Amino acid sequence: MAVGKSTTKSVALILGSVRAGRNGPRVAKLVTETIQKNLPEEIELKVIDLAEWNFPIFDQAEIPFTVKGWENYTSEITRNWSREISGHDGFIFLVPEYNSSYAGPLKNAFDYLYNEWAGKTAVLINYGARPVNALRGGSHFNDVISDLQMKVSSLIPKISVSTMDREKTAAGDDLVFYEESVKQQVQADIATAWDEAVKSLLTAPASA
Repeated sequence: MAVGKSTTKSVALILGSVRAGRNGPRVAKLVTETIQKNLPEEIELKVIDLAEWNFPIFDQAEIPFTVKGWENYTSEITRNWSREISGHDGFIFLVPEYNSSYAGPLKNAFDYLYNEWAGKTAVLINYGARPVNALRGGSHFNDVISDLQMKVSSLIPKISVSTMDREKTAAGDDLVFYEESVKQQVQADIATAWDEAVKSLLTAPASA
């Protein structure tokens, strides 16, 4: 009996910071808890931590735009990265903000590939030390990935460290906001961006 192709969609939540003491895992926990409330059974979620990949600065000979298929990369880490990213239909990028823009490790990992990202669904979540209205890294990264015709949710949720109790946050696994209303607004924004992504995912063909 023939087995039909799976219609399950895979979404990777990518932690874009690799530094010691980062808030990325705490942001990932908040995001995961929020979207689990509206995670259709047709969608699987996987967390990818760039700190576990240990990418060198991009220096490969191939131009990613010209490479079709993971087996055509010469670097082992790029072949592995290509296979990983090719298997996902959408992405939630956690975009840490350093010096008014996105973090270098995130851009570096993104630059290793091209066709594996192109045209897929994406949610951007921007976080950093500046006040919410001054965070720009998410919009800057949006400019980058939109060039690859990625379908990016129109709302970019922003999380400001200035709204948190840093001592309590650093002591545990959760982001500890001074005001519960701020956390609720962040979660509402994440849910809105995710809902838009879900609609995109469920109408697109599954990745191989």
